[in-house]
Amino acid sequence: MILAPQRNSKMRPLIFSGIAPLKSQSNDAMILKRKMFADAIQSTSRTIGPMAIVGGTATIYTAALSHSSSTLTPVSVLYLLLLALNYSIMPRISKKYIPPKVNKKSVALVEEVVKLSMGIGGFLLTDNLESLKHWTINSSLLAAGLPSTLYAIQGVLTYKAYQNLDSVTFNGLTQMKTFSAALCCYLVLGKVQSRMQMLALALLSISTVVFQGGASISSFRRVVRNFRHIISNQSDKPKLSHENSVESPQKEKANVDMRRVFFMGITPCLAATFLSGLAGAFSQRSLQLVVGSMERSAYWYSAEISFFSAVVLLFSMAFDRLRAPAVSSTDTGSGGAVESSSGGSDFFKHWTWQTLIPIFVKACCGILTALVHKHSGSVMKGFSLVLGLVFSALLQTALDKEDLTSSQFVGTALVLLSSWLHFTSPP
Repeated sequence: MILAPQRNSKMRPLIFSGIAPLKSQSNDAMILKRKMFADAIQSTSRTIGPMAIVGGTATIYTAALSHSSSTLTPVSVLYLLLLALNYSIMPRISKKYIPPKVNKKSVALVEEVVKLSMGIGGFLLTDNLESLKHWTINSSLLAAGLPSTLYAIQGVLTYKAYQNLDSVTFNGLTQMKTFSAALCCYLVLGKVQSRMQMLALALLSISTVVFQGGASISSFRRVVRNFRHIISNQSDKPKLSHENSVESPQKEKANVDMRRVFFMGITPCLAATFLSGLAGAFSQRSLQLVVGSMERSAYWYSAEISFFSAVVLLFSMAFDRLRAPAVSSTDTGSGGAVESSSGGSDFFKHWTWQTLIPIFVKACCGILTALVHKHSGSVMKGFSLVLGLVFSALLQTALDKEDLTSSQFVGTALVLLSSWLHFTSPP
């Protein structure tokens, strides 16, 4: 009577303890299989996605070259792709090899010197020195001095806009550069775009917004909403009364912030975008037409641009150095010490030999930009810029192991479609 319950009590734990591990092992195996399947799908998408983008790009450009109405040549396609690749790697290597505390004007000046040397070297290797007989300082000022001045003003406005806008809004507004280039090419050179090419430019601008995801769309909506609010406040000012004369401090501050964003951020950004197109149109004129009895090569023109830019930088640095003692003496009384940003001892401070890597790449970008202007035009530079955005996403997938998003796939498709329409539909 006593042994039976003991035997049953011993058997029950054996039965349940034997079944529980089997269920646990089965669940673990199922989870492991699902994880392996998900990893396989993810690995496949990381491989197939970039391959599809590269293959699609090669197919579109190859078909555009063979099209009877195409405006492309093999040389122009080569320069477009090299410039796009340069755009894609430049932010990555600049962030990696240029220290945050380095003197930015020293980087810019050395970059212009390197680009000047590369331009002269390329000219000596590819051109005839007889063409220099027609060179004059007046023609150089007209061909390269004017675009250099416009680019300098654009840089100031761009810096002003970047200080007062978030990065998404800033990048979205700068995509208007392609439309600006098309407009300025019409005003300066009389070059028109066909209806299909205008549609292609619109698709190209939309593709950048789609490529960057929902943040760009929401930022664009915020810009439009702020613009409408500012216009309505200016046109429909309420009459003074006791009820509406006292606004809440929060609402008043919001109105001031919106006005600041519009007039100190959006307006300079749009002005810089227009000046970029205008300078590009003048550069295209200097490279594709005869200015001052001299037909310029892209290498010689790059050397001229670099020379004038270096002169402007030297004057700016000299002005900063003359102003530095006055600023430092003013701030000494408050206990602050001002470090000269362009003094001789600080010129190469925080530099390493690796700092020359992005400088060399950026100088190559300047040479390639001149070659694109020479062989394709300033409007085509916009396609290189957006294609560089696509290449940068491919680099993120390959180097950072980040998956391509659906918006990036759709944006890439729009880039390729707009490229095909523009290349094969001349006016």
